Amino acid sequence: GSECPMVQQHPRYVAAKKNVPVHFICYTHEPHSMQWYKTAEDSDDLYVLDRNTSHYSIERKDNFINFTIFRITYEDNGIYVCDRKNLTAEKKRPHLCGTELRVMGHSNIQQIQSRNTLKDAIIIIQSILLVIFISVPMLLFLDKVSDSISSSGDVPSFATGLEVEQMATYEDITPFRDVKAKWTVGEHPGEE
Repeated sequence: GSECPMVQQHPRYVAAKKNVPVHFICYTHEPHSMQWYKTAEDSDDLYVLDRNTSHYSIERKDNFINFTIFRITYEDNGIYVCDRKNLTAEKKRPHLCGTELRVMGHSNIQQIQSRNTLKDAIIIIQSILLVIFISVPMLLFLDKVSDSISSSGDVPSFATGLEVEQMATYEDITPFRDVKAKWTVGEHPGEE
């Protein structure tokens, strides 16, 4: 069936760099009647992992089975499931409560630069679109307001009560006079 059996797998998802070890643990009351299986994500192939090799080891204890891959490679990508033995002989599929392993690679400088260039291009495009989507409605609104002012001749209701304040212009400013301070003529500023 597709339901999870009375086992607990830990962890449920692992993403690790190539050539590092990974450990999966299956907690069960019957570790000697259980075994590990591997299935690829895009395939129906089911691999039985039942004995130690130079690539991985299986260790059974009283209430768990420990599965360790010494140095993961890209071929180790897949879903690892702890289920009862002899599923392949019975032509059955393991349950769907497995652990997914993703092997991550090392990025080189060229890949990082191309990703950064792509991110920069996306940011620039987003900025341009943001300016367009903000400015176009504002321009349409201002055009509509100016049309309503020119057609009616009246000040729109939102502009009533606003007054233009008188401000001094450049011509209204008196020229600067060079006035000498009292103390420069002989008096001390502290004296009265």
